[in-house]
Order: sequence, then C-alpha cells, then structure tokens
Amino acid sequence: MFAEYDVKKIRARVEGATGVSIPFAIEARCGDGLRVRLGGGKAVIEAEDTNALARGLFLLCRCVREGKTALDVCQKRHFSSCGAMVDVSRGAVLRLDAVKRYIDRMACLGMNLLMLYTEDTYEVPGYPLMGYLRGRYSREDLREIDEYAASMGVELVPCIQTLGHMRQFLQWRGNEGLRDQPDILMIDDEKTYALIEAMISSLRSCMRSGRIHIGMDEAHGVGLGNYLLRNGQTDRFALLNRHLARVVEICGRHGFRPMMWSDMFFRLGSKTNEYYDVNADIPQSVIDGIPPVDLCYWDYYHDDEALYDHMLTQHARMGGSTVFAGGNWVWSGFLPHIRQTMRTMRPALRACARHRVDTVFATLWGDDGAETNVFLADGLMPLFSESCWQGEDCADEEIALAGECVTGMPREAFDAMGEFYPSGADARTGKSILWCDPLYPLLALKDGDTLEAAIARAEGALSVLGRHEENVECRYAAQLFRTLIAKASLLRELRARYLAGDKVWLQAAVQEMIPALTREYDALMRVHRALWERDMKRFGWEVIALRYGGMAGRLADVADELSRYLDGTLKTIEELDEEPQDTAHGWMTYADLATPSADMGRGF
Repeated sequence: MFAEYDVKKIRARVEGATGVSIPFAIEARCGDGLRVRLGGGKAVIEAEDTNALARGLFLLCRCVREGKTALDVCQKRHFSSCGAMVDVSRGAVLRLDAVKRYIDRMACLGMNLLMLYTEDTYEVPGYPLMGYLRGRYSREDLREIDEYAASMGVELVPCIQTLGHMRQFLQWRGNEGLRDQPDILMIDDEKTYALIEAMISSLRSCMRSGRIHIGMDEAHGVGLGNYLLRNGQTDRFALLNRHLARVVEICGRHGFRPMMWSDMFFRLGSKTNEYYDVNADIPQSVIDGIPPVDLCYWDYYHDDEALYDHMLTQHARMGGSTVFAGGNWVWSGFLPHIRQTMRTMRPALRACARHRVDTVFATLWGDDGAETNVFLADGLMPLFSESCWQGEDCADEEIALAGECVTGMPREAFDAMGEFYPSGADARTGKSILWCDPLYPLLALKDGDTLEAAIARAEGALSVLGRHEENVECRYAAQLFRTLIAKASLLRELRARYLAGDKVWLQAAVQEMIPALTREYDALMRVHRALWERDMKRFGWEVIALRYGGMAGRLADVADELSRYLDGTLKTIEELDEEPQDTAHGWMTYADLATPSADMGRGF
C-alpha cells in the first residue's frame, strides 16, 4: 500500500494541475505497471511506483472531465524513462514555482524524467561568471527542484555542456585561455578539466540521479581554433575520444553514468559534416575507443521511419545504451509547431519502440531568445506519454484528450495556435512577418505560401481564440494573430501602392495603419511579458523587449520617412525602389529578418 499521506499529497497536486476534483473514494496499492478501476462510486489504483500512481489519478480526472463513471484499464511502460528536456539556457529560465508546475503536469501524464538544459545557468563554486546576469539556479534551487521531482516520481537528470555551446561563459574576460573556438572549450588543457570537475561536483551536491547528460554536441571546428595554433594538426576522432575519456572519468568519480549527444561522431565520419549522412563512416577503431557512455540520438526533423531505423541501428553498434531525444517544436517562434511535432515524432517513437530504446524524451529548445513559452506546448507532451503507456499506435484522440485535461485548454484553441505555421514543414511564415523590417521583404515564405494565405489562417485562428481570451495563453495567441494580420496587411500593400503613386493610401498608412500596428505590437509585448513573468525569471526578457522596442522605433521611423516623401522632402523611398529578391536564408532568426546587414541585429 502507498502511505495515505503520499496519496493525499499526490492527489492534491494532480487535481491542482488539471483543475478537476475527483468526487469518489480512492484505494491505492502497489502493483505491476498501472491498473485503474472505477465503478460504483469507488476507484482502485494499482501502480508500480509514485509516478504511475500520479498517472492513475490523472486518468480518474479524465473520467470526471469526460463524464465517464466507469473505467477498467491496464497499462505498462513501453519506455522505462520518458520525459522532457527544457532549455533554460536561451534566456528563459523557469522560476521555481513554474518548474514545480511543469513537474506536476509531467507526473500527471506518467512521465518520469526531467532535464533542465543548463549551459551556464547553474551555480559553480569558484566560477562567479557562470550564469552571470543570466538567471542561474543556485545549488539550493536545484536541491529544492530535485526533492520536489522525486516526490512525484520524476528523475531530475543534470544536463550540461562539457565541450561546445559554452559561448555565454567563454565570452567573459579572463576565460580566454579556456577557448578553442568562441563556444568550444580547450581540450587537453588542465584548466578546462578543473572547470568540468567543479561543474560536475556542484551538480552532484544537488541531485540524486545516477545519470548526467554531458552534452558535447555541435562542437563544429573542435581542434581547429586555438587548439590548432597551440598543438598543430591532430586526429580529431582521437581528440574527441581523449576529451570524452577525461570527462567520463570525472563523472565516474562523482557517481554519475554519463550520456552525450552523439552527433560529433557521425559528423566526423561524414564527408559533409552531416549528422544524418547515411554514408557516414565511423571506423571500428574509433568505436572501440569510446569510453563507457550512453549515446543520445537527437532527431526532430524526419518523417521517414526508415531513416530512424538506420540511425538507431548505427547507434546500437557503438556500444552503451541508446537514448532518443525527439522534439516538441517550440523554437520556430512565438507558438508551438503542432503539425511538425506530430509529423516527425510519430514515426520516431514507433522506431524507438521497435528498437527497444529504454529512454526517450522530448526536447523543448529555446533557440533565438526563447520566444515561445514552453507551457504552450504541453498539449503535445501526451504524444510521448501515451506512446509510452498505451503503445506506439495510441490513437490521436487519446493524445488530444490527455492534452486537454493536463492543460485545461480547449482542443480547438490549441489547434488554432498551429495556424501560425502554413504546413507540417519548418516554414516560419508567422515569425518572419512579425519581425521583418516594414520596408525590406526578408520573408520566409516557403512552398508557395503567401501573405494572403497567412492572413486567412490568422483570421481563422483568431475567430477561435477570441472565444477563449479569459485564458492568458489564448489571450496571448489571439493578440499575436491580430498583430500578424495588421503587419501582413501593411506588407502586402505598401510597395505596390508606392510604385503606383497612390499617395492617398500612403497618407492613410502614415496616419492610421502604422499607428494602429504600433498599438498592436505594444499590446502583444504586454501580454507576452505577462506570460513570461508568470513562468520565467526576468533575465533574458531584455532580448525580447529590445526586439519589440526596435520594431516600435522602426515603425515610427518608417512613418516619418513616408511623411517626408509625401511632403516632397524626400524625392523617393530608396528601400522600396529595390526590386525584391528571393531572400529566404539562414534559420530565419530575428537577425535574419530584421535587417539585411549580416553583422547587425544579432540578438541571441
């Protein structure tokens, strides 16, 4: 039997997370997997652990929400560990209360693994510039999170970087000697290993997990920067394995079994430096030299199940256990990319089940300033949880119903958010419209998408979201679409009206359209800030605030330029005289959209 106190505590958290009160008596006892029976006004839950108990209580909340009075269901985990990795290194560092709320939602779904991706945003004694002005977690913070997670049956696994992605820390004066490249640590330097020792020791004092994620992905150019100047050319496979061996040894001394992102081995074996190169050749001698570490295969992009099969097979031959990291797409700007997540993760999770992968998790990256609040994507977490508990072929309806219950957001509102994107591909039309300069057509319109189509999608989404604006997340999304419609309408007409000499329309743009658009951006900034401050520390908001401020200032400047053209002070509008070219480039980050000057506007 579970302790009565623990059952009451977990029940209260599940009811608080879902907003649903369970109106009947519950008996909870230990058993294999999870079985939930409801009938005659009484429920019995048999669960293998605390996390499964939380899921059992959640299934009862679903019954109440869906108007069911009877249930008899048996489930088991198809993945021993299933969870999420939340990026807290791109400015959006979750507040402690928000982390606990996230843990409660995970536990409701029976997800038992959480990583907080911290490049520099955690305390390392002796290194005061780790996380300086970035909202880092203190060791006391991490201990509190770890304790709370454990109480809900969730393993908090430290997730850091021990090679690349260290630009935030390496930027500071005094760290020059630790740099190979601007974002890569210097291999073979004892000061590097003193830093890594301090990092891992600090985390060992905070968390009980026996696992640690040591990163080591995307270290492009490792050994080719200051290392090359110091040491000359070297075998980069050997260099990577040598560094990995040192890090693994440090982890072992502190009681951690490490895992690492696997891409550097595949990139070094590819003639094109491509992770997913099916012709990549990793020599057996290199594989034999890999120290005891689990390799984490990350893939958020493919809808071809055969590609996942190939990559999982290649990982299996490299020793250790394979961990799979999929994607809950929140990094394309402002709203989660629902169709892209479903399109790519369905085949990925089917392949993982077939290959008997033990650990899977969804990454929620905060690329380009973390514009999308991670809680907006919680409706997609059941894609992972239900694949874990119900199997790889769980119905879409089950995913949707679980998402509604765990978030409290109507399905129609969540689906409406997906209209920010034109298709199931990574096409960032919405973000490019919102951040592009009013006079430069730096838009990411792919696959025949148009401003007219974007406006139509936004209007359709707004007609749904407008019914749910009592919810702050829906209010944010509705205001986002209002701003998009106003901006796209201006972009659609401005150059054509200028070339046609339609000064009446240009005057209306100056006096009405641009001021109205500025007010929409101001309203969006305010509701965006409210959502940020509900869940995140203030550190990092300045990046987003600068973008909104830059757009307000630029709109005022454009209105002034148009006014001076209309009164004859300016003979032409030089920017609009240029013939637009097909300029989709880069990843369509803020800097790619705000200006054509490559070295200007770099935000994050």
